[in-house]
Amino acid sequence: MAGRVKGVQLLLIGLLVVIGLRAFDFQVIQPGQIITQAHKRFDHAIELSSNRGTIYDKGGQPLAISLEVNSIAVNPRIIANPAHAASKLSSILGLDRRSLERRLREKRYFVWVKRHVTPDEVKAVKALNIKGVGFYDEAKRFYPDSESLANILGFVGIDGKGLEGLELMYDSVLKGKERKIGVHKDGMGRIIYARGLPPDEANDGYPLWLTIDRRIQYIAFTELKKAVTANKAQSGFVIITNPSTGEIYAMASYPSFDPNKGSYQHLAGHTNIAIAHTFEPGSVIKPVWVSWGLEKKLFNVSQSIYCENGSFTFHRTTIHDHEKYGWLPVRDIIKFSSNIGIAKLMQPIDSDDMISCLKAFGLMGQTGIDFPGEPSGTVRDSGTWTSVDKATVSFGQGIAVTGIQLITSFNAMVNGGMIMRPYIVDHITDSKNTIIQSTRPTILRKVLSQEVSQEIVGVMKSVTLKGGTGASANMSTFQVFGKTGTAQKVDQLTGAYSDKDYISSFAGGIIDATGKPRLTMIVCINEPHPYYYASIVACPLFKEIVTQCATIMDLSPNITLATRGDNG
Repeated sequence: MAGRVKGVQLLLIGLLVVIGLRAFDFQVIQPGQIITQAHKRFDHAIELSSNRGTIYDKGGQPLAISLEVNSIAVNPRIIANPAHAASKLSSILGLDRRSLERRLREKRYFVWVKRHVTPDEVKAVKALNIKGVGFYDEAKRFYPDSESLANILGFVGIDGKGLEGLELMYDSVLKGKERKIGVHKDGMGRIIYARGLPPDEANDGYPLWLTIDRRIQYIAFTELKKAVTANKAQSGFVIITNPSTGEIYAMASYPSFDPNKGSYQHLAGHTNIAIAHTFEPGSVIKPVWVSWGLEKKLFNVSQSIYCENGSFTFHRTTIHDHEKYGWLPVRDIIKFSSNIGIAKLMQPIDSDDMISCLKAFGLMGQTGIDFPGEPSGTVRDSGTWTSVDKATVSFGQGIAVTGIQLITSFNAMVNGGMIMRPYIVDHITDSKNTIIQSTRPTILRKVLSQEVSQEIVGVMKSVTLKGGTGASANMSTFQVFGKTGTAQKVDQLTGAYSDKDYISSFAGGIIDATGKPRLTMIVCINEPHPYYYASIVACPLFKEIVTQCATIMDLSPNITLATRGDNG
């Protein structure tokens, strides 16, 4: 018996020695490993969506703000009955029960159930009193103007990260520092306390101040939507700018979407087609060739071209005009939009020189606008051009450009010859409302002299006078200038130009009391039916938008000039 007692004593002493050595090892030799393991089990960091900076319009009105909302999560390790909990939670929160139950059975300490829930949902879930369910404050993005500005602002994901538009372009500025909550739990997985970021690190994102005027944007979007619907068209866009600075006052696309609703995975209309889509511009491009030719002194506006009475065939290809014209001076080739006239005018010009013209006016490269997803314009290599290619490019077919490229080139023709970089964000401020970054008008290059610019404006004034293709854009209170475009679309099945699908557009502007262009705009309607001429579809839209924006922009009527009938 004494031997057995002594054996037990030795065994206990041995165990105590092992435990002591192990404790010495943990506490003295490698304490860091044990602390790390304890933190992994009992401390958890929960990442929440950040308080993004507010986006304001030109007048300081909020366009995108962050609101505090609740999100619901669980600790699956302390959910007593996952099947019962999943059944109750899914019923209240509108979730799939089986999927939720699988997540509640995971061997984890934290699982999101539903983020950005309503107050009613929070109240109902709290009433269930399910142990292991937690509630967290997060920030949710809200857009007061919903669909009218959606294609500019874009949207953010459930985690508060920018996914489209300015929200994506300026994500690093808007998002601020990540919001994380450190949660400490006991051995049963229950939260003992939660701590947020230190006060000096919990910074919200910086605000953006745009050049966009929400009132003008609303008018542009509303009237565009009416025009697309009334003309049974596929889509359309409007861009309104200051031609002297490159500021964008409005940029509307339709169809659009409401960024305050639903999942974004299957939303149609989230693309800003004014920037991201290319298309064949048609006759809107004709003044570019004329202004470039005038600058190079290749011809003058009084020079006449014989327009073949509406039909001209060469190299087995026939070009048609919508009317039978004989001899037309260059200014009237623009006024009446003669395809034959512009094709014959440009035939002596070398193909490489035409490409140089397109590049100079910004139609082949990106404009540099502060917005994601801008492609370059495209055209076939000039070395492969035939005479027919040269003719079709001259009246805007066989070349693809974007809306922002077109308005940028148009502005250069009317502002004295300067290619101005277009921009949407005016400045960025910090939490103390101090400007930390601002955008100034930027001249990229000069392409025309002041004299040629004034001359081409005069030519485009005639377009909106009686007999011109843009006469329906004329106004009794303002002097209007511009150019229409009615471009055939390529049939994707046959590869040939369609005889029923067109893009109708009008690029135009108005003259202020000083005699200078004050506002420019491009309107574009894709596949209108049954009428497709720009004079019927695009020009009235331009006129309606200008009429409604005149008071907002403090545009003084210029009746004397508008009624004088200046022929440019």
